[in-house]
Amino acid sequence: MNLTLSACSSDSYIANASTNSFDKMSPVGSRQVTRQQQLALAPHYRIQVAYAENGIRSEDIDDLNLLARDALARHLKRYFSHVDVADKPQNLNQALAAAAAGQANILMYPRIENWPNIEPLRLQECTNAEGEVKTSLGECEEKDDAQTDELVVMVGIYDVLSGQQVDAIHARSRRGLASYLYEDSKNELEELNKLMLLRLAPNSGQR
Repeated sequence: MNLTLSACSSDSYIANASTNSFDKMSPVGSRQVTRQQQLALAPHYRIQVAYAENGIRSEDIDDLNLLARDALARHLKRYFSHVDVADKPQNLNQALAAAAAGQANILMYPRIENWPNIEPLRLQECTNAEGEVKTSLGECEEKDDAQTDELVVMVGIYDVLSGQQVDAIHARSRRGLASYLYEDSKNELEELNKLMLLRLAPNSGQR
């Protein structure tokens, strides 16, 4: 099957962007989705969702790219009839080869580039160097790595037949002060995927 893509070329990375402010308790919270192209996928396309190798890890998740794969596939399946999911980590060349073997038209290659690591503030009993127990608001010990409240996801989109990248989506969420009140990163990943699908599936806004 020959793949005909509907897209408007642009030299700007933010050819198609959407920003959404949210969370009444965090006025600086925001979500943003930027695009290289304005590519819309036809409902009949067969899509392969890759499991990108070399994923970063969080404190409680060993491979965040696995989380990215599952979230994207879950949302794609709402609008496309043929969505296949890679079952093992792959580099881009391996993913393209697997997609071609499965007769896919489009390869989606999602990766999580940054994951929030701020712990919500809570009262804890901490022991100091002298062995005294004191109540602390927050972590007893400072973390070695810098704290970040940003969730950043990149999805490369490839034409399987040519092996060429035809689009890319860069999505980010920043929860601001709400990050210190409660942990919600997995739900934020779902919200970012919803925003991405609004730009990929022509009928996604109607469901």
